[in-house]
Amino acid sequence: MLFKNLCHLLPIGLITALQLSCSESSQENRSKHDFEPRFVITDSLVIDYLGRLSILDSRSDRSEYLMFDFQRKEMVRVDRTGQILLAKDLTGDTRDGYGSYFISAHYHEPGEVLILTNNELFRYDLNLQLIQSRELPFTFFTNKVYGGHVNDLSEGILFTNSFPEHPSGEMLDREDFLTQFPFLTVYDLGQDTTLSRQYIPASSQMLKNPGQYREVAPYSIRNDRTLYLLFSYSPEIYQYSFPELELQDTIPLHPGDAYVQIDPASPKAEPFDRFFKELAASNFVNLYQSNGYLMTAYQGAAPQEKVDALPRNVVGGEAFSALQKEYKIPYYQLIKEGRKVWEAPLDIDFRYKGGRLFANRNLHLPRVETESDQVVFYFYEIQ
Repeated sequence: MLFKNLCHLLPIGLITALQLSCSESSQENRSKHDFEPRFVITDSLVIDYLGRLSILDSRSDRSEYLMFDFQRKEMVRVDRTGQILLAKDLTGDTRDGYGSYFISAHYHEPGEVLILTNNELFRYDLNLQLIQSRELPFTFFTNKVYGGHVNDLSEGILFTNSFPEHPSGEMLDREDFLTQFPFLTVYDLGQDTTLSRQYIPASSQMLKNPGQYREVAPYSIRNDRTLYLLFSYSPEIYQYSFPELELQDTIPLHPGDAYVQIDPASPKAEPFDRFFKELAASNFVNLYQSNGYLMTAYQGAAPQEKVDALPRNVVGGEAFSALQKEYKIPYYQLIKEGRKVWEAPLDIDFRYKGGRLFANRNLHLPRVETESDQVVFYFYEIQ
């Protein structure tokens, strides 16, 4: 959301004293734990910019942010004061171009930006001039582009979800396709070496209930030698050693009544079948970390009878969108020391990039839909 002007922003010192308040209706959906979190705003970033920006990464010292304008297709570097340092379109077949789309973009080493496409790596200086490009020894296995969640890069070591070899169309159509390759991958960029590979856990819902799923790349959080993974369609967090990818623990999430487990689409199903299945079911949409807590987010589900009443020849029509708006709302869960301690719906779309929890609205103020020539991000800490 864009904000009209800065007079709507409360002083940080006052905001940090506010505790999240909830209506009686949302209290009914809360977990029965006594713990009640506070989502404290620790910082904000205001950018004079007419358009929409998404944060792709931030430098480790938080001095700079790498952003992307989806409409203009521009990479944008912004400093900690909100000053735009550079905006550049890198699409197309140009000297500095990466092609038509990218999977993820990252700060790398002092003075470099990396852009990863389907199976290539592009190295840029901070002026976004191309230094080098080369092919990767694998292809990313994800349906999300322009800053999706498939890649986690830190200190030159990449965790990702990838095809070790390009599968045939016949292999892709198999219902047990997800058991055929070790998709989970750790790769050393500097040495151009794959350090480890691992299969998707057999206990995940995607393997226990085989079929076609729209997104199989897990959300990931890395803490030194520990890696946490959350798959979109399976209600548990998997804990691995890093970089070995040896499974250490499984943390059940026990989502509330709003959660409905999805049935996968059949390879022979009608083209739009998977979209209606997703509307009538839940999926996890992010994994976050703040102040010793892990946090997940999943979407609610529209009642099956209302989904069945929709016309099946169109996706995204007025009736379809109305069900999305009413039922596909985010439910957040907090995990502490391997146990879920809280769950509730919140009217906010939290994001997580560069190790920071943020959103484009102030959770402690009413939502305001208005156009603005400023982009505002709020950075949060869970207490």
